[in-house]
Amino acid sequence: MLAQTSARPLYEQLKQTLVGEIIAGVYHHGDRLPGELGLAEKYGISRITVRRALSELVDEGYLSSQQGRGTFVNHKPDEQKLRSFGGFSESFDGTRNKSSKILSMESIAADTDLAVTLGIPEGEKVWYLRRVMSEGGRPYLLDNAYFIHSLYPGLPDLVHDNTSTFALMWHHYGMVFAKADKTIGAIRAGSEESRLLACVPGDPLLSITKVIYDRQARPIHYSHYYVLADRCIYTMTVVGEQTDMELHYQQDT
Repeated sequence: MLAQTSARPLYEQLKQTLVGEIIAGVYHHGDRLPGELGLAEKYGISRITVRRALSELVDEGYLSSQQGRGTFVNHKPDEQKLRSFGGFSESFDGTRNKSSKILSMESIAADTDLAVTLGIPEGEKVWYLRRVMSEGGRPYLLDNAYFIHSLYPGLPDLVHDNTSTFALMWHHYGMVFAKADKTIGAIRAGSEESRLLACVPGDPLLSITKVIYDRQARPIHYSHYYVLADRCIYTMTVVGEQTDMELHYQQDT
């Protein structure tokens, strides 16, 4: 039963309860929830209250509604703050079926654009790491990351599938992250992106670039990754002169 005397609205209490059950594994991806009447009777609330809670959970990506069939567990957003330094592997909490797979890792000579981005001479050697991030066996993110040779000697020997490169940068190489610049754009998937992300050519993708700097304002990492747009919710909160931007990315479990 929900707390009828609580200052928190009943529909919000029901939302919190259902999300908690999804996280706890009471309901799994594809499971059909009890109907409005069943939930109303179970929690001692009105069907109108249930309807509002379910509607908001559909809007937030936790549930999907199928006319004539009912409401099903869809996926829940996994939050990535655009103001944070971490990569997507830093959101792997060990309880979700997420993975990263290395497509390639090679040494390349920095071209003009990459050299400018990393603040290095053109032609300087850089490690180029390409990975696909998946959840439940379904790819959702294509990551292209660049690491300066002189800052990360021996990096290929340390990077494997599911390795957190940020943990390596911080703990193994002693990098201190002071600032990150992130830029978001939108593109349509080409033939290569559609093949690697198992989507249809022309599907929308978020294109996100990130440059991380140390305390001396020196670029120490650059990445450019693509995320399936239907797996993301991009929100911005402005308080006074402070802007907080977040990327919520929807998971299938």
